[in-house]
Amino acid sequence: MKKKILIGLGIIVVIGIIANLGSKDEEKPTTEKAKQETVTKKETNKESVDKTEESKKPAATDTGDLGDYHVTIKNLELAKDYEGSDVGVVTYEFTNNGDENAMFMTEISDKAFQNGVGLSLAIMSDSGYVDSMTEIQPGATLELKVPYKLSDTTSPVSVEVSKLFGNKEKLKKDFTLQ
Repeated sequence: MKKKILIGLGIIVVIGIIANLGSKDEEKPTTEKAKQETVTKKETNKESVDKTEESKKPAATDTGDLGDYHVTIKNLELAKDYEGSDVGVVTYEFTNNGDENAMFMTEISDKAFQNGVGLSLAIMSDSGYVDSMTEIQPGATLELKVPYKLSDTTSPVSVEVSKLFGNKEKLKKDFTLQ
């Protein structure tokens, strides 16, 4: 049964990622006037260009914008998965500032580490967990919980999130377990 659930989740993830790959075509200026306006703005606003380049540097914070999405790493709670194993449940806040519907799982890469080793996702039997595949419309915010299997209940947990296809910007938060 467990194997079937994991295979099913894997198939859903792959389908979601493939479906989302082709949906983000950028619009480019097509007229000479639009191209000239872009060049003029770049030439006259060197200061704003410098600020934009600074904002592309990796962030060392637990909240911020990752592309068209605003993400906050809120907290971590201890729980048990369906097998009774120790789990750290991280609560995220995900806001879609883009022009199209989006899902946390297909737009954001989330990772948790303990003792420098990546933690695997856990499967919960309890209700109350908002699936990271819940689609939200532009302007909407979703609070979701992602469970990770812990190696122990005393070592700190480090959580990192970045844009799924563009790891330049990264948000990070460390949690001390007691």
